Amino acid sequence: MNTQVPSIHVGVRALRARMVLRAQRWASAVALYGLGVACALLVGCASPAKEPLGASRQDVAQRLGQPTAVYPRAEGGERWQYSELPAGVQVYNLDFDAAGRLVANAAALTQQWLEQIPIGQWTVADVRYWLGTPQRVDRVARFDGEVWVYRFTQLSDPRFAYIHIDPSGTVRQVLFVDDVSNAPDDRP
Repeated sequence: MNTQVPSIHVGVRALRARMVLRAQRWASAVALYGLGVACALLVGCASPAKEPLGASRQDVAQRLGQPTAVYPRAEGGERWQYSELPAGVQVYNLDFDAAGRLVANAAALTQQWLEQIPIGQWTVADVRYWLGTPQRVDRVARFDGEVWVYRFTQLSDPRFAYIHIDPSGTVRQVLFVDDVSNAPDDRP
């Protein structure tokens, strides 16, 4: 059995080693936090809603990356669509003129805008051009066709827009329903 008392130098070395390890962990945590803040700032700054009119296509692509979809505009130029769907609640339409300058920037999924969809006139192509790809496509028993579902917010309330498209590809009905999937279940 070893009955010798360890040298004080061994204890000091162990204490120093623990202090160095703690300092390294703290420095790593601070570095990760700083990296997270930097990433959040970079991501927060890159938003289609913040793109200024007059910006070039190249500048927008550099800030936002490639769009979700690109469509030709009747007036010339292109529409770049940036969609947050299926997990998000917004689609942004950025319109560029023939010279490649941003001339319009609009959020597509708003209650006011969705209420103006011309029933019996819009086709599948119009829905895609203005709203992008839906969150999902459903079928229901009482309608012969597809129901395109878009998730959006009205003020801060989550909602769904159900766009009924008949077999010929024409919009026949638009319905709005509150998204209560995360609402408290306080029924008696």
